[in-house]
Amino acid sequence: MISALARKGRQVLEDPVLRRWLLRRAIGLERGPTPYVPGRPPYLADADLAPKGTPVWAGAERRETPPPSSPIVIELAGETMELAPDDPGHLFNHRYEDLETMLSAHRFAWLPLPGGNPLSGWVDVLWESWRKKHGEEEEGWPWHPYTAAERAINIIDFARIHGLPGNADATVQLLAKHARLIAASLEYFGDHYTSNHLSNNGRGLLKIGCALNLREFAALGARIMAAEADRLFGGSGLLREGSAHYHLLLTRNYIDGWQEAARFDLPETTVLKSTAQRALTAAHVLSLPGGVPLIGDISPDSPPDFLESLSGRDVPGWLETLDAARRAPIDELMALDPDSSCAQAAGDGWHRFGNAPWSALAFVPIDGWAPMPGHGHRDAGGFELHWQTTPVLTDPGRGSYRDTAEDNFYVSAAAHNTLLIDGEGQSPANRPYYGDRFRTAVAGARPEMSATRSGKRLVLPGYSRLKGIEEVSREWRFDDTSVEIVDRIEGRGSRRIRRQFCTPLEAAPSGTGAVRLSGDASFEINCGGAVKVKDIVRWHAYGRGQPGNQIISDRRVELPAELTTTLRRI
Repeated sequence: MISALARKGRQVLEDPVLRRWLLRRAIGLERGPTPYVPGRPPYLADADLAPKGTPVWAGAERRETPPPSSPIVIELAGETMELAPDDPGHLFNHRYEDLETMLSAHRFAWLPLPGGNPLSGWVDVLWESWRKKHGEEEEGWPWHPYTAAERAINIIDFARIHGLPGNADATVQLLAKHARLIAASLEYFGDHYTSNHLSNNGRGLLKIGCALNLREFAALGARIMAAEADRLFGGSGLLREGSAHYHLLLTRNYIDGWQEAARFDLPETTVLKSTAQRALTAAHVLSLPGGVPLIGDISPDSPPDFLESLSGRDVPGWLETLDAARRAPIDELMALDPDSSCAQAAGDGWHRFGNAPWSALAFVPIDGWAPMPGHGHRDAGGFELHWQTTPVLTDPGRGSYRDTAEDNFYVSAAAHNTLLIDGEGQSPANRPYYGDRFRTAVAGARPEMSATRSGKRLVLPGYSRLKGIEEVSREWRFDDTSVEIVDRIEGRGSRRIRRQFCTPLEAAPSGTGAVRLSGDASFEINCGGAVKVKDIVRWHAYGRGQPGNQIISDRRVELPAELTTTLRRI
């Protein structure tokens, strides 16, 4: 409680936009969120959130396996755990520094991954250890509805192949309890703050209902997933939350939901299949030749590379874990022509552009603000750039959800391939209670991306909230060997302008304003003045990263000004 109050107090002190909103709210110029009933979205106003039914498992029978006799290594979100056969409960008793790491243990998030189905009875002893310690509880982090849904889903997927772990009768009753508690604690918090968690609550109910022949639970879950699809996905089929990885995660979820609904021939099957199809087609936009840029947050529920095949890339991952009956209909959807995806994706803020051999991807929120609720960052105007299959300028991603200076840095504009004016990016931090009118009053009109003869031009109105700043734009100009990034700042006065570019390549200054980038291919980036190179982490999974470099040009200029950065292949 004290730490939460301290955090809120720090936010008020550090955020002038939040103080402005609070003042306007206090004098009646801003309204609070529309009233809502927690846990009951309007489309479930008359629904029974305590469905009935007797659970019956009709899946694979459990094969007897000997108890574990040697240690096992389990990869959690951001931490590796080695367990000894005589102390399996250490996985759940250990004091983790990061809450998400602890939750990934309770979600059995490692179970679907390659190598995650340990032999020699490890699943039995781990599940029994969890059941005996937490099975009688009904609250706390282990029973948070999102965590309960993920745990049940992972256990059921395992059990359909290998049989129920532990004591079969006790496991059936415990999974049914998961469904009851999820239905009683749906994560609906009004239109302003309901995220993808509610959809996953529905997926958990649908999965448990189908696995245990609890038709009422399955119907409730399918209804939630179908209704939430419109909230979650834009017209292009891309997730509205501003994260490439979360789009792949939710694509996987809706594929799963469609296939579960089809088991009971539920009426929502058609909607869920259509949502999965649109999401799969749209995912092609996110795949550059060198991989999927990790723009936005990285989920702790699954490593990005495990889901990358959903973007159309021929790489191992989740699809390879499915049997032929589940895989074949997904392959049919993936074979549909994705050629129209790019134009539609631009309408939802995702811009795929470039000129061979260069390709780029940028997420520019349609209103200029990081999505709320969502998993986007304050990186409007940022982008990732590949030369053929070599990532040259990359998005650094985000390491964890902890509230530390380092973790908050990776959300800020200062971590991305963006432009800062006097330390400020295109938009301030977003808040769920800000209304559209207030956001427009603060950050002005919406950003505009348009085609030019040699690339793209992006106008970023949000900087106009800074006194003396008028139009700010960024233009990308491509030719066969180079890319020019031209930043124009209209206005008056002397301003400190910072341009920054993140790269996975080795970076060494090679002259005034120039830095040589070396890897599978070599490049030179020139900012037209003094630069410095700073160490940065390129996060490739939750809590797991690799060294990278950030190239920074920080100079004071008189406005209006035009600053050009040139990247060329050498």
